[in-house]
Formats: sequence, C-alpha cells, structure tokens
Amino acid sequence: MTHPLAGLRALLTSGKTPPVHRRSRAVPGRNVMMHVTLDAQHATPLRQALIRDCAGQPWTIRLAPLPGTDRMRLSLYLPRDAMSDAIQRVVHLAPTAELGQLLEVPDTPTDAWRDLINPASPPYAGSVVQPDEMAGAKRTIAQLLSRDHVLLGLDVADRDSLFVELGRFCEQRFGLPAATVTAGLEAREALGSTGLGQGVAVPHSQIRGLRGAMALYVRPATPIPFDAPDGNPVADMVVLLVPEWANTTHLHLLADVAQRFCDHHFRDRLHACVDAQAVCQLFVGYDTL
Repeated sequence: MTHPLAGLRALLTSGKTPPVHRRSRAVPGRNVMMHVTLDAQHATPLRQALIRDCAGQPWTIRLAPLPGTDRMRLSLYLPRDAMSDAIQRVVHLAPTAELGQLLEVPDTPTDAWRDLINPASPPYAGSVVQPDEMAGAKRTIAQLLSRDHVLLGLDVADRDSLFVELGRFCEQRFGLPAATVTAGLEAREALGSTGLGQGVAVPHSQIRGLRGAMALYVRPATPIPFDAPDGNPVADMVVLLVPEWANTTHLHLLADVAQRFCDHHFRDRLHACVDAQAVCQLFVGYDTL
C-alpha cells in the first residue's frame, strides 16, 4: 500500500484525534463520520432536520437502538465542512446528546472500510427481507458471542491456514461443512483484504444453509500477515458468518464491529483479555456504555 495509514484514521482512530467540539477549523473536501448517542424521543425530529439540512448531498444518516436503554445511536457520514452546522443542529434538538470523536474518512477507502460504512446500502435500505431477518438484524456482536465462540492462541501461520482452521472448528463445534466455511471466507478475501490495520481484521462471509448469524473472536498465537492497509500483521479478529439471504443482518453486524474498533481503548482492552470470559464481558460491557 502506498498510503499505509490513510485507510485507518476513519475506522481505527489512534486516539490522538481530539473530540469534535474542540475542533475549530474545518478542512473542506474531506468526509467525516461521527457517532452521537441521544434520547430516543429526540431521534426522529433530529433525523428529519438533518435530512432537510443535507439538501440532496451524499450524507449518510443511520439510527440504531441501544439495547436495554431508551437511548439511540446516530451515525453521521458527511463532508467535514458541514459538520459544524450538523453539530449545532444536534445540540439544539437533542441537548442531552453525547458526541463521539470525529473520524476522518480516507480519500481512497479500502474495501474493508467500504464494507463497514457501506453508505449506498444502509441497514434500513428497502430490499427483500426474510421473515426473521428484522429480529436478527437487531442483534449485536456481544449477543452472538459466547465463550464457545472465542479462540485464543490459535496456531496458524497465515490467512490460508487460518481459514482452514476456522472451517474445521465450525464443523466440529457447530456442524457446518468445513469446506463451505473455508471457501466462503476465501472468496470474500479474494475481493480485497478484510484487514483493517493496527492489527485488526474482520473476515466475513454469507454462508448458504446457515440459519442464523454467527460471530467468533479469534486471536492467533502469533500475529499473521493479512495484507492490511498499514502492512502490519493481524493479532485480533472478529469473524462474521451470516446466512446467504441476510443482507440486512450482515450490514448491521459489520457496522457494529466498525463502531467498536473505532475506539482505540476498546481495541487495547480487547487485546489484553487473557481468557474467553473476559472477551465476552468486554463486548457486553461496551453495549452498556
């Protein structure tokens, strides 16, 4: 990659980017993404106002409930020079809102980044949805992850051996055909690396015959090469397997991963987890923030 860090600042902020309210100067021509946590009662009026404000510009505005609370998370993807007005609108219509950090979107997003924000196909896009998909689409990574889905110290040397081991694991533990899982992960990887940089990757695939979404957390014994944007090997992975028909669920889970891995504190704490229980507790705890 000729720009080893360009694809990381939006998705994997280093923590050095100051909060949005401290920024005083806009940089025209760049797009940004920011998460806002707000009361549910303010969500619809705010979203309607932001839609009017965007006036046909290519903004992306997503709303998602926070399980177990009366709060919602609003994700904004828009030109940086429009961010100041958007924040003023948030403060006016949702005075109790909590503003997240500003994440700069790279000039040339990687395939992994496009998968994760996918502005052309937001989770509420109106495509054909299977009867049980809307319920499944509301589930988070934390709800899918259990101790049986955590693999620490996996002895693999590269991506190929990783995908073979994941296929074998899914067959032995969940009864999925090993060859189907391995081939699905390999086929997605052939379209572009799912390595995100800073030691993180999100291998994923839609699997024929799978009845519900699955998530695994995988940490190899030694970081492995992954053709990541920054060239660094991967030490932490969330692996997503979803039914072939579950486009909405797939997008929702990818967005959930993006939200967590945008937080460098979460990444540091995740890498420090020493057992499966600690991993699961960290994912659950993040949902309650």
